[in-house]
Amino acid sequence: MADLRVNFAGVTFKNPLVLASATPGWDGEGMKRAALAGIGGVVPKTIGPVQDWAAHPRNGRLQLIKNGSKAIGMVNLELFTTKTREDWIKEDLAIAKQGGAVMQVSVLAMPHPEETAELVDEIQSTGLVDLLELNVSCPMPASTVGMHIGKSAELTYKQAKIAKSAAKIPLTVKLTPNVSDMVEIAQAVKDAGADGVTISNSIRSFAGVDIETGMPLLRGYGGYTGPAIKPVIMRHLSEVARAVDIPISAIGGVMSFKEIVEYIMLGASTVQTCTAVMWNGYSIITKFLEDLENWMDDKGYKSLDEIRGIALPHITTVEELAKLPPKFANVDVDKCNNCGKCEKVCMYRAISSDDSAACVDQTKCDGCGLCVQWCPKGAIELR
Repeated sequence: MADLRVNFAGVTFKNPLVLASATPGWDGEGMKRAALAGIGGVVPKTIGPVQDWAAHPRNGRLQLIKNGSKAIGMVNLELFTTKTREDWIKEDLAIAKQGGAVMQVSVLAMPHPEETAELVDEIQSTGLVDLLELNVSCPMPASTVGMHIGKSAELTYKQAKIAKSAAKIPLTVKLTPNVSDMVEIAQAVKDAGADGVTISNSIRSFAGVDIETGMPLLRGYGGYTGPAIKPVIMRHLSEVARAVDIPISAIGGVMSFKEIVEYIMLGASTVQTCTAVMWNGYSIITKFLEDLENWMDDKGYKSLDEIRGIALPHITTVEELAKLPPKFANVDVDKCNNCGKCEKVCMYRAISSDDSAACVDQTKCDGCGLCVQWCPKGAIELR
């Protein structure tokens, strides 16, 4: 049986799956439920200023984004915790701890770094926290917190430096994807002495317009999550993993065990999930972990260390790929049912149909590979 244990930022998790800082962990009970479903770690909604509540819309703030009837993502107008800091300290962290998962607690990088240090000290003083996740990445605030800090390597460095100086437990930093180059930010976090990074928060977005009324579906800019953002996050993750020697927790579009495997193969130690839990309930956690363990057993892997980062050496530039010998579409006539799909999607007009099967004119084929992926019968390959 495979060993799912991983080490992230010096803390051992019983498995790599972590409940991300979002709605499912809005209180201690939600975090506890995720832990009892088997998850390795839990992160609450970000604990921030001392106030009665963090104002977020209570008149609709979540919008599913669909391709036809299939949900491909979700835009949210969530902000930080809706529970007071006092509630977390006096009650909810203790409830969450009862579940037995690693307590990775999200704290807000405050407008003034000195306030951040005070918050770090207050949260860790509960004795209920295993490691901290500093939020410099929320895409919604119009003020000076969240991504308004995380887009700057200099500001991120200052926040991470002072938070780390106050931390007596491992400190990680959750980065924003709303930048052109995350490597510089991750390097600043490492230089500040932090113990790891989370890649990353949701993508600043707009939910769309009701074309019957002309009204926005959500009347504010939100954070985009779910399966559609995975390619963006994988780009950031792989770039940071190749350039900065720092432990990484990955998050974005994890809807099955396969995404967990992909993220680990790109260098992540732990993998966080949120949208899948919101769409399917906490029981999806158990399925993810069972599927992951079964996959590892089927492949003969004993530990996740065997696959961590194995995809990274194979990533190169488009210019280098262009130097390789060309490949062409080849049709297996025994599998082809002559449905015509490949002909429709071939923009190079290299595919046509005869009476029995698709035919490829290799003098026109540009080796793009799209026909291979669209073929419903798996009858085409590049070679």
